[in-house]
Amino acid sequence: MEVIRHEGPGRLGLVRVGERSFTTPALAGVDFTLSPFNSFFHPRGPEEYDFNLAPSIPLGFYTPDEVIEKALGRLWSVNYEGFNAFYLPALRRTSHLGEFFKIIERYNFDAVYLGNSKVLVREYRYFVRILRELRERFPNVMIIADLEPFFYPLAVYLGVDAFDTRSLKLYDFEGKGFTGYSPFLWKKEGNSLDFARETIILVRNALREGKLRYLVENFFSTQYHAGILRIADLEHSDYLEKYTPIQRETVYFISDASIRRPEVRRWHSRVAERFVPPRNTELVLLFPCSAKKPYSFSRSHTLYRRAVKEALGSGISKVHELILTSPFGVVPREWEWLAKYDIVVTGHWSEEEIKPAAELLAKTLEKYPKDVPIIAHLDEAYVEIAKLAGELSGREIIFTEVKNGTTSKESLKSLTETLREFKLEGTKEDRTYRYFENIRKVFDFYFGPGAGEAVLPDDGKVRGSKMLRLFVENQQTGTFKDGVISVTPFGMQRVYDVVGSYWVKVDFELRGDVFAVGVDEADPAIRPDDIVGIVRDGKVIGVGKAVLAGEEMVRARKGVAVKVRKRA
Repeated sequence: MEVIRHEGPGRLGLVRVGERSFTTPALAGVDFTLSPFNSFFHPRGPEEYDFNLAPSIPLGFYTPDEVIEKALGRLWSVNYEGFNAFYLPALRRTSHLGEFFKIIERYNFDAVYLGNSKVLVREYRYFVRILRELRERFPNVMIIADLEPFFYPLAVYLGVDAFDTRSLKLYDFEGKGFTGYSPFLWKKEGNSLDFARETIILVRNALREGKLRYLVENFFSTQYHAGILRIADLEHSDYLEKYTPIQRETVYFISDASIRRPEVRRWHSRVAERFVPPRNTELVLLFPCSAKKPYSFSRSHTLYRRAVKEALGSGISKVHELILTSPFGVVPREWEWLAKYDIVVTGHWSEEEIKPAAELLAKTLEKYPKDVPIIAHLDEAYVEIAKLAGELSGREIIFTEVKNGTTSKESLKSLTETLREFKLEGTKEDRTYRYFENIRKVFDFYFGPGAGEAVLPDDGKVRGSKMLRLFVENQQTGTFKDGVISVTPFGMQRVYDVVGSYWVKVDFELRGDVFAVGVDEADPAIRPDDIVGIVRDGKVIGVGKAVLAGEEMVRARKGVAVKVRKRA
């Protein structure tokens, strides 16, 4: 199986069987054929099936240890020649999983059929754990499960590739038909296979558009869906984030589950680890977010900036601004282009929103020198966040007097008068430095601290007006436009030398794309859609876009790992 596109562990894939191929997520009996499971009895005509399940023993979820151990002994003696799919029973006693994995690894199966699937969805932790272990250990193996269609979006998001549809005939037999609204509302006539087809098409389209998580949060929310997704978000957030592409489009936060999305976790970690305040900062300003993105284009932030300019004049180039928002918490002004999201605004913040935002703000404020004053122009829950952050960081925060909202005449007057107490003077060098910093910080977001200065040092040059081209010693290092960047092989070499990140090491001459089988090593920090440098013998020989996560590139045996855009 080759991965075409990721969203979380869910993937749009291509499976080749003999001379034909099909796209995953897929349905057994529609997109491919799957042999019956008959314990040690070989099905008739194995050549008639795309996937032949190897002889196995149907163990139940609660099977005792002594029975499992006896079954494993029998399984090791099976002749697996001619079989390309393995039946993996889901067991409460997870200590035995390693032995089953050894069999899968030794005989190089193309697919794993996850047994007891309908029991598993009631065992939230085990369901997520088994999918994670299978997906991470066997990136090219297709995982097949037997679930109702209303579980398809969530199951695919967590790593399932295909579904057995044979058990759905029971619903047709009972005269129950699925609807598009709830698993508990049934049509009078059977339609199970038609509904499965419709749902799998919906899931594929969501994957193509990068909206699978959005679909998961909208599709048939049963107690099992809610429990599984919550366990995945809270206990396996690193698993979800690892395979989630770097954010390019607007993310829609529509429920309480949305604030636990992998993109939020990634943002918080990058603010904490990759944001470094400009070195000429002499005053920090805290502002609330706005509905319009980027914030600078909104009416409220236009009024804030006007008031700051009126109060400080040239000193504005020594002010640094942080925007408070849910669920991203803190957005440095330089990163406002990257904070693409839309969220329901009611004025009510939950504890799950307030506490993480305050903790992130506290970590961010600790990065500034202790003598740098902090001014907060906030209202409503933003004030609560700032006060808690002040307590956590031990930093004093001066609050302006806000009445009738932060953009009222009285509030803006208070902001101006508060700022006039600080005498700041900016020079031409300060303005140039901040102009460079607006560009550098975006490169830091993508590659780590120091990447911005690598592609645009103090003696670097910026050419152009809308599409900015960056140069060092008359060689172009990259481009920048409204937060969107590109990097040349020369620029990537500088990033690699300074930061040592986002590299994929190969040992061959670069002619086209880089396939997973040719990857020797890869930076574990790489996520799908990241810009990466292809490195050979310490030299960047090309730049491309990652298709797989860094760890996945090393483990995978098939498919494209990096789509090459530029060669050195």
